[in-house]
Amino acid sequence: MFEGRAGINGILLLNRLLLAGCFLPAAIGRVTNISGFAATLTMKGIPYGDVVATLIVLAEIFGPLALIFGLAPRLSASVLIGALVITTGTLHRFWDYGGLNRQAEQALFLSHLGVLAGLLFYAITGPGAWSWQAWWRGLGTGKAKPAKGKRKQPSRPRAAPRPRPAPARPPVEDEDEMADAA
Repeated sequence: MFEGRAGINGILLLNRLLLAGCFLPAAIGRVTNISGFAATLTMKGIPYGDVVATLIVLAEIFGPLALIFGLAPRLSASVLIGALVITTGTLHRFWDYGGLNRQAEQALFLSHLGVLAGLLFYAITGPGAWSWQAWWRGLGTGKAKPAKGKRKQPSRPRAAPRPRPAPARPPVEDEDEMADAA
């Protein structure tokens, strides 16, 4: 169905955009009322709720931007996974509720697990060729930049080295005479 590099890179780009879309609406809402978010975290038992809220908002703003552009895939996925685990484990504790509230919180909890799975796949597969990282390394153009510290290989093979003749040894007429001379 999706054959070739263009199809795979298109899917990886779509994955990054969809994952970023999962975080940005909540992050915008939290930025507009960060003190309320900090108070909610503090009421739920998170120590230093204002610091944690600030870190989560920063992660949820800059993490999706890194996802969109394909910057530092493992780092950005790890930061977003950390923020997701904290917010999901704190705000969507469905086991504390009953009735319709339990169902709603359980649905949110499970959907966040799906986003977590997407982030894990992103961390493993990387951003693909249609990303800033691939452009920076030269993967999208077919010409990769040489790694730092490595010597550039010659463009044509070198000729094989010529064999050296064995050192000449004086002819030995009688080995006993040589031993006596020593």
